[in-house]
Amino acid sequence: MNAKTWLSKISKTAWAGIALLIIVIAGAGGYSVYAAQTKAVEEESSLQTATVTRGELTLSASGTGVLSVEDAEELAFTAGGSVLAVYIQPGDTVQAGDLLAEVDPTEAQADYDTAKRAYMELTSPAAIASALNAFAQAQKEYSDARYILEYLISPDVLYWEEKIAESQKTLEAAQTQLKADPNNAQAKQQVEASEAYLQGAAIDLNEARNEYYNEYVFENFTKRSEDGSYLAIPTEADIQLARLAIDDAQAALADARVMYDALTSGEIPKGTSIPGLLDIQAAKRALDEAQAALDGTKIFAPINGMVISVEIAIGDEAGTDTVITLADLSRAYLELYMDESDWNNVAAGYPAEVTFDALPDSTFTGTISSVDSELYASGNSTAVHGTVTIDAPISEINLPIGASASVEVISLDAKNILLVPLEALHQTENGYAVFLVTENGFAFQYIEIGAQNELYAEVKSGLNEGDTVALGIGIEQ
Repeated sequence: MNAKTWLSKISKTAWAGIALLIIVIAGAGGYSVYAAQTKAVEEESSLQTATVTRGELTLSASGTGVLSVEDAEELAFTAGGSVLAVYIQPGDTVQAGDLLAEVDPTEAQADYDTAKRAYMELTSPAAIASALNAFAQAQKEYSDARYILEYLISPDVLYWEEKIAESQKTLEAAQTQLKADPNNAQAKQQVEASEAYLQGAAIDLNEARNEYYNEYVFENFTKRSEDGSYLAIPTEADIQLARLAIDDAQAALADARVMYDALTSGEIPKGTSIPGLLDIQAAKRALDEAQAALDGTKIFAPINGMVISVEIAIGDEAGTDTVITLADLSRAYLELYMDESDWNNVAAGYPAEVTFDALPDSTFTGTISSVDSELYASGNSTAVHGTVTIDAPISEINLPIGASASVEVISLDAKNILLVPLEALHQTENGYAVFLVTENGFAFQYIEIGAQNELYAEVKSGLNEGDTVALGIGIEQ
């Protein structure tokens, strides 16, 4: 039986059932495709993404503080005595140079007058004249000593001895220069010239000594007596004593010259050992100390500021302890305390914002000026301690020392940087990565991040502005 014959024998009722079955099967298949497409659309529509944008990132830490003064001056008398006057009281504003208090200066004045008289006697015109006379006497004694040696060994021998001594010093100086700088042509030339001169001078000295023994001694040391004449040639001891006398006279002349020059110029050479100059130095120190003691009977304000405390009254016996405390109020300071967990969030140079409890609507700017290297301990608690230099002066803040404040330390305030949400980051063994959304799907992209706060991280490399990243996608382990 062929297919056509078989189909012709199917009844109308059977055809109706077959048609219904085909419709049902087709409908089921269409629904499956529809469901799959719907699920894909729903999954795609539920994917959360974010765009890499430019913005700013601020990191900060909070602390507390109290208004303080950093540049406080503790003032005292340097000479004790009965307090004659006190011209200020706590809270007063003073200017540098103002007289604040003084004690009886009678004893200090007497000590100063005595020291001044002693110094003036040593440096007076009479002392200068005496030094000039001593200088002239030293010159005569040197000339006399040189004349004696010249007579004993002859003028020619002394002349060439002195010339050789001078040239030897010149040679030694040039040799020192040449040793330090072997390419120093001038020093090399000086060495050669000095050596040549010394060779010639040695010959001349030898000739002078020959003449001394052949002629000079007979002309100058022949002695006559009843028994005839004889030679009284100077001994080596006589000549050595004469040489020592010249050395002593030369040293005395040099000291006399320095003494006279110091008195006329007022400048004493450093490291001097001349007794007269040492006396002057001692007298000058005594005068300076007496002057300081006299000045110390008065207390002057060294800076512009406010008087914080006064510990004396008229009639008190004051010593050299602190009696007045003066504070520089041109800039305000804050003693800062922060939780030790914020140790890495505070450092000198960081900006800060200060809000005083008494001025809740005003915020003052400042800068961290110092941070202690050790934690501050109080009881059983510890804290990071530092100071904040407030830009405004105390007069503008208009609050008492010790006023409490809250402080916000800005450890980072970066602007115009690339930012990505922390939710997009995945930390791996190789660093941080994100799922970068592309036209073809997802790309697993490693990136370098910098600072981060509770919501965002700085992108240093690996992403560009406008890139889209997926949020909340997990990585299967």
